Amino acid sequence: MRFLISLQREGKASFLPINYQYELSALIYKTLDRADSSFSRFLHEQGYLAFGRRFRLFTFSRISFDTFRIVKDAGRIEHRGQGATFEISFMVARAAEEFIKGLFLDQVLVLGDKISQVPYRVAGIEALPPPVFKEKMHYRGLSPIFLRRKRDDGGEDYLHPEEEDYGKLLIQNMISKVRAFEQVAALEMNPAEISIPDFSFKPTGKIFKNGVRIKQLTEQATMLIGYMYEFEFSAPVELQKAGYYAGFGHLGSQGFGCVGLTER
Repeated sequence: MRFLISLQREGKASFLPINYQYELSALIYKTLDRADSSFSRFLHEQGYLAFGRRFRLFTFSRISFDTFRIVKDAGRIEHRGQGATFEISFMVARAAEEFIKGLFLDQVLVLGDKISQVPYRVAGIEALPPPVFKEKMHYRGLSPIFLRRKRDDGGEDYLHPEEEDYGKLLIQNMISKVRAFEQVAALEMNPAEISIPDFSFKPTGKIFKNGVRIKQLTEQATMLIGYMYEFEFSAPVELQKAGYYAGFGHLGSQGFGCVGLTER
Protein backbone atom coordinates (compact mmCIF):
# COMPACT_ATOMS: atom_id res chain seq x y z
CA MET A 1 0.00 0.00 0.00
CA ARG A 2 1.09 3.53 -0.71
CA PHE A 3 -0.18 6.76 0.81
CA LEU A 4 0.17 10.46 0.13
CA ILE A 5 0.55 12.32 3.42
CA SER A 6 -0.27 16.03 3.52
CA LEU A 7 1.42 18.16 6.18
CA GLN A 8 0.51 21.58 7.52
CA ARG A 9 3.24 23.63 9.19
CA GLU A 10 2.29 24.85 12.66
CA GLY A 11 3.78 27.80 14.53
CA LYS A 12 6.52 30.16 13.40
CA ALA A 13 9.47 27.74 13.20
CA SER A 14 10.49 27.20 9.57
CA PHE A 15 14.05 25.79 9.46
CA LEU A 16 14.77 22.07 9.32
CA PRO A 17 17.92 20.14 8.37
CA ILE A 18 18.63 19.31 4.74
CA ASN A 19 19.41 15.77 5.91
CA TYR A 20 16.05 14.99 7.52
CA GLN A 21 15.54 11.39 6.32
CA TYR A 22 16.81 9.69 9.47
CA GLU A 23 14.67 11.93 11.68
CA LEU A 24 11.57 11.36 9.53
CA SER A 25 12.14 7.60 9.73
CA ALA A 26 12.25 7.87 13.54
CA LEU A 27 8.95 9.79 13.52
CA ILE A 28 7.33 7.08 11.40
CA TYR A 29 8.43 4.43 13.90
CA LYS A 30 7.07 6.56 16.76
CA THR A 31 3.74 6.88 14.98
CA LEU A 32 3.50 3.12 14.51
CA ASP A 33 4.48 2.65 18.13
CA ARG A 34 1.56 4.73 19.42
CA ALA A 35 -0.93 2.13 18.26
CA ASP A 36 1.01 -1.11 18.27
CA SER A 37 4.35 -1.06 20.07
CA SER A 38 4.98 -4.73 19.34
CA PHE A 39 4.71 -4.14 15.57
CA SER A 40 6.97 -1.09 15.74
CA ARG A 41 9.52 -3.00 17.83
CA PHE A 42 9.34 -5.89 15.36
CA LEU A 43 10.09 -3.57 12.43
CA HIS A 44 12.85 -1.69 14.23
CA GLU A 45 14.66 -4.51 16.03
CA GLN A 46 13.87 -7.59 13.94
CA GLY A 47 12.07 -6.95 10.68
CA TYR A 48 11.25 -9.65 8.16
CA LEU A 49 13.83 -12.39 7.82
CA ALA A 50 15.39 -13.95 4.70
CA PHE A 51 18.86 -15.34 3.98
CA GLY A 52 19.93 -14.48 7.51
CA ARG A 53 19.23 -10.76 7.02
CA ARG A 54 16.54 -8.44 8.36
CA PHE A 55 14.33 -6.31 6.13
CA ARG A 56 12.02 -3.48 7.19
CA LEU A 57 9.58 -3.45 4.32
CA PHE A 58 8.57 0.16 3.92
CA THR A 59 9.98 3.26 2.29
CA PHE A 60 9.16 6.93 1.85
CA SER A 61 9.89 9.75 -0.54
CA ARG A 62 11.50 13.11 -0.02
CA ILE A 63 9.21 15.84 1.25
CA SER A 64 7.77 18.23 -1.35
CA PHE A 65 7.42 21.73 0.12
CA ASP A 66 5.05 24.30 -1.38
CA THR A 67 7.59 27.14 -1.04
CA PHE A 68 11.14 26.80 0.29
CA ARG A 69 14.76 27.83 -0.04
CA ILE A 70 18.01 26.01 0.66
CA VAL A 71 20.47 27.60 3.09
CA LYS A 72 23.44 25.51 2.03
CA ASP A 73 26.08 26.94 4.38
CA ALA A 74 23.87 26.25 7.40
CA GLY A 75 22.71 22.85 6.13
CA ARG A 76 19.08 23.97 6.47
CA ILE A 77 15.87 24.10 4.47
CA GLU A 78 13.66 27.11 5.13
CA HIS A 79 10.04 26.14 4.58
CA ARG A 80 8.53 29.48 3.64
CA GLY A 81 5.06 28.16 2.94
CA GLN A 82 2.60 26.16 5.03
CA GLY A 83 1.98 22.92 3.15
CA ALA A 84 4.09 19.90 2.27
CA THR A 85 3.53 16.31 1.13
CA PHE A 86 5.40 13.02 0.99
CA GLU A 87 4.64 9.46 -0.05
CA ILE A 88 5.05 6.43 2.17
CA SER A 89 4.52 2.82 1.17
CA PHE A 90 4.34 -0.45 3.06
CA MET A 91 4.72 -3.97 1.74
CA VAL A 92 1.75 -5.20 3.77
CA ALA A 93 -1.70 -6.60 3.04
CA ARG A 94 -4.27 -4.08 1.77
CA ALA A 95 -6.49 -4.99 4.73
CA ALA A 96 -4.22 -2.80 6.86
CA GLU A 97 -5.14 0.37 4.91
CA GLU A 98 -7.63 1.86 7.41
CA PHE A 99 -5.38 0.91 10.33
CA ILE A 100 -2.43 2.84 8.86
CA LYS A 101 -4.60 5.82 7.93
CA GLY A 102 -5.83 6.04 11.50
CA LEU A 103 -2.31 6.00 12.89
CA PHE A 104 -1.14 9.08 11.00
CA LEU A 105 -4.17 11.35 10.64
CA ASP A 106 -4.07 14.46 12.88
CA GLN A 107 -0.73 13.47 14.42
CA VAL A 108 1.82 16.22 15.01
CA LEU A 109 5.28 15.36 13.67
CA VAL A 110 8.12 17.53 14.98
CA LEU A 111 10.79 17.22 12.31
CA GLY A 112 14.36 18.35 12.93
CA ASP A 113 17.53 17.92 14.95
CA LYS A 114 19.20 19.55 17.96
CA ILE A 115 19.63 22.82 16.07
CA SER A 116 16.15 23.43 14.66
CA GLN A 117 12.78 21.72 14.50
CA VAL A 118 9.51 22.36 12.67
CA PRO A 119 6.16 20.96 13.88
CA TYR A 120 3.81 19.62 11.22
CA ARG A 121 0.25 18.41 11.63
CA VAL A 122 -0.83 15.54 9.39
CA ALA A 123 -3.69 17.27 7.59
CA GLY A 124 -4.59 14.38 5.32
CA ILE A 125 -3.64 10.86 4.28
CA GLU A 126 -4.80 9.44 0.97
CA ALA A 127 -4.41 5.86 -0.20
CA LEU A 128 -2.92 5.94 -3.71
CA PRO A 129 -4.26 3.52 -6.33
CA PRO A 130 -1.89 0.64 -7.11
CA PRO A 131 -0.10 0.77 -10.46
CA VAL A 132 -0.71 -1.79 -13.15
CA PHE A 133 2.42 -3.86 -12.66
CA LYS A 134 4.02 -5.39 -15.74
CA GLU A 135 7.23 -7.29 -16.35
CA LYS A 136 8.73 -4.14 -17.85
CA MET A 137 8.40 -0.89 -15.88
CA HIS A 138 9.91 2.59 -15.97
CA TYR A 139 10.68 4.33 -12.69
CA ARG A 140 12.12 7.58 -11.34
CA GLY A 141 13.65 8.05 -7.93
CA LEU A 142 11.55 9.95 -5.38
CA SER A 143 14.44 9.54 -2.95
CA PRO A 144 18.06 8.49 -3.52
CA ILE A 145 18.56 4.83 -4.41
CA PHE A 146 21.27 3.34 -2.21
CA LEU A 147 23.04 0.07 -2.97
CA ARG A 148 26.06 -1.18 -1.04
CA ARG A 149 28.42 -4.13 -1.31
CA LYS A 150 30.56 -5.60 1.45
CA ARG A 151 34.32 -5.77 0.90
CA ASP A 152 36.64 -8.50 2.12
CA ASP A 153 38.26 -6.05 4.52
CA GLY A 154 34.91 -5.47 6.26
CA GLY A 155 34.23 -2.09 4.65
CA GLU A 156 31.50 -1.19 2.17
CA ASP A 157 31.38 0.16 -1.35
CA TYR A 158 28.47 2.43 -2.30
CA LEU A 159 27.67 1.48 -5.87
CA HIS A 160 27.05 3.73 -8.86
CA PRO A 161 24.15 2.61 -11.14
CA GLU A 162 26.52 2.14 -14.07
CA GLU A 163 28.77 -0.35 -12.26
CA GLU A 164 28.81 -3.82 -13.77
CA ASP A 165 27.19 -5.77 -10.92
CA TYR A 166 24.66 -3.11 -9.96
CA GLY A 167 21.65 -4.69 -11.69
CA LYS A 168 22.44 -8.16 -10.35
CA LEU A 169 22.80 -6.91 -6.77
CA LEU A 170 19.61 -4.88 -7.13
CA ILE A 171 17.53 -7.86 -8.19
CA GLN A 172 19.06 -10.04 -5.46
CA ASN A 173 17.88 -7.40 -3.00
CA MET A 174 14.36 -7.54 -4.49
CA ILE A 175 14.28 -11.36 -4.27
CA SER A 176 15.38 -11.20 -0.63
CA LYS A 177 12.54 -8.78 0.17
CA VAL A 178 9.96 -11.04 -1.45
CA ARG A 179 11.33 -14.04 0.45
CA ALA A 180 11.30 -12.04 3.68
CA PHE A 181 7.70 -10.95 3.16
CA GLU A 182 6.70 -14.53 2.53
CA GLN A 183 8.56 -15.52 5.71
CA VAL A 184 10.79 -18.02 3.94
CA ALA A 185 13.61 -18.69 6.39
CA ALA A 186 16.35 -19.81 3.99
CA LEU A 187 19.01 -19.25 6.63
CA GLU A 188 21.59 -21.57 5.14
CA MET A 189 21.51 -19.96 1.72
CA ASN A 190 23.74 -17.20 0.51
CA PRO A 191 21.98 -14.46 -1.51
CA ALA A 192 24.64 -14.90 -4.20
CA GLU A 193 23.47 -18.51 -4.66
CA ILE A 194 19.77 -17.83 -5.22
CA SER A 195 18.24 -18.45 -8.61
CA ILE A 196 18.02 -15.15 -10.47
CA PRO A 197 15.24 -14.83 -13.07
CA ASP A 198 15.70 -13.15 -16.42
CA PHE A 199 15.91 -9.43 -15.84
CA SER A 200 17.32 -6.21 -17.20
CA PHE A 201 18.23 -2.93 -15.53
CA LYS A 202 19.04 0.20 -17.51
CA PRO A 203 19.44 3.75 -16.17
CA THR A 204 17.92 6.33 -18.48
CA GLY A 205 18.92 9.99 -18.58
CA LYS A 206 21.20 11.74 -16.11
CA ILE A 207 22.38 10.20 -12.85
CA PHE A 208 22.73 12.57 -9.90
CA LYS A 209 24.93 11.74 -6.91
CA ASN A 210 23.19 12.39 -3.60
CA GLY A 211 24.99 12.13 -0.26
CA VAL A 212 22.75 11.79 2.80
CA ARG A 213 24.07 12.16 6.34
CA ILE A 214 22.30 10.02 8.93
CA LYS A 215 22.59 10.25 12.73
CA GLN A 216 23.98 13.74 12.26
CA LEU A 217 25.32 15.64 15.26
CA THR A 218 26.22 12.32 16.94
CA GLU A 219 29.39 10.22 17.11
CA GLN A 220 27.67 7.69 14.80
CA ALA A 221 27.13 10.24 12.00
CA THR A 222 27.62 8.61 8.59
CA MET A 223 27.49 9.91 5.03
CA LEU A 224 25.71 7.49 2.69
CA ILE A 225 26.00 7.94 -1.07
CA GLY A 226 22.89 7.26 -3.13
CA TYR A 227 21.81 8.30 -6.61
CA MET A 228 18.76 9.94 -8.12
CA TYR A 229 17.91 8.74 -11.61
CA GLU A 230 15.31 7.18 -13.88
CA PHE A 231 15.56 3.58 -14.98
CA GLU A 232 13.95 0.78 -16.93
CA PHE A 233 13.50 -2.47 -15.03
CA SER A 234 12.38 -5.79 -16.50
CA ALA A 235 11.65 -8.58 -14.01
CA PRO A 236 8.77 -10.74 -12.73
CA VAL A 237 5.79 -8.77 -11.44
CA GLU A 238 6.29 -9.85 -7.81
CA LEU A 239 9.75 -8.24 -7.85
CA GLN A 240 8.35 -5.06 -9.38
CA LYS A 241 5.88 -4.87 -6.49
CA ALA A 242 8.64 -5.40 -3.93
CA GLY A 243 10.66 -2.52 -5.36
CA TYR A 244 7.70 -0.18 -5.57
CA TYR A 245 6.33 -0.83 -2.09
CA ALA A 246 9.47 -1.63 -0.06
CA GLY A 247 12.02 0.39 -2.01
CA PHE A 248 14.73 -0.43 -4.53
CA GLY A 249 18.09 -1.18 -2.92
CA HIS A 250 19.09 -0.92 0.72
CA LEU A 251 17.75 1.09 3.67
CA GLY A 252 14.24 1.71 2.38
CA SER A 253 13.03 2.34 5.93
CA GLN A 254 15.59 5.18 6.17
CA GLY A 255 14.01 6.88 3.17
CA PHE A 256 16.09 5.42 0.35
CA GLY A 257 14.89 3.76 -2.85
CA CYS A 258 11.36 5.18 -3.06
CA VAL A 259 10.29 5.38 -6.70
CA GLY A 260 7.46 6.69 -8.83
CA LEU A 261 6.38 5.70 -12.32
CA THR A 262 7.38 7.51 -15.49
CA GLU A 263 5.26 7.58 -18.61
CA ARG A 264 6.82 5.76 -21.54
